[in-house]
Amino acid sequence: MITNPHRKKQIEEFTDKDHAVMSKFYDVTEEIADRKKLKKEMRQLIEEDPLFFDPYITLADLLLDEGKETEAKKLINDAYQKAMLLIADKDGNWPKEMAWGWLENRHIMRAIEHYAYQVWEEGKAEEALDIFRRLLKTNPGDNQGARHSILAIRLGLNTDWEEQFMVKDGPMAGQALEAGPLHEWFDKNAKKFPEEFD
Repeated sequence: MITNPHRKKQIEEFTDKDHAVMSKFYDVTEEIADRKKLKKEMRQLIEEDPLFFDPYITLADLLLDEGKETEAKKLINDAYQKAMLLIADKDGNWPKEMAWGWLENRHIMRAIEHYAYQVWEEGKAEEALDIFRRLLKTNPGDNQGARHSILAIRLGLNTDWEEQFMVKDGPMAGQALEAGPLHEWFDKNAKKFPEEFD
């Protein structure tokens, strides 16, 4: 558990500050297709603002594709550690509320989710479960689908559990999940764990 000794009490409602590099990040990822150039841009954005985490995730994904797993994992780890220092108090409590609805919070929540998947892949399912539970608690609207990951872990599934719900055809093939089958799966299986979902 990561703590921030400088924050004496739990944050009630967290909204991150505006990051000037955010719009630059979106522009760069839309405009640049060349992987080498994109990696360079991501490194520059991280240098420019080490507390905006989307470039860490994008760079880590690019490195994973190249088989550079150690470097990719270090980036996700760094982003997670820094994200935790932004939101945790001296006892390791997360904010009571951290809404996905605020665009400013999404890069933090994505960094946390990526780290949870990383530790899950490493066989640390309990640590991942704790993180997903905290994400769900701070953002009950659950735009990220933390509840689905919680259920998958409780069912003993691996991080590839989503593949069965991947869109197979059309422009979103391999990019999105089929909402209907995913909801059916959740409704059917969540009943087995009332302590998680009631």
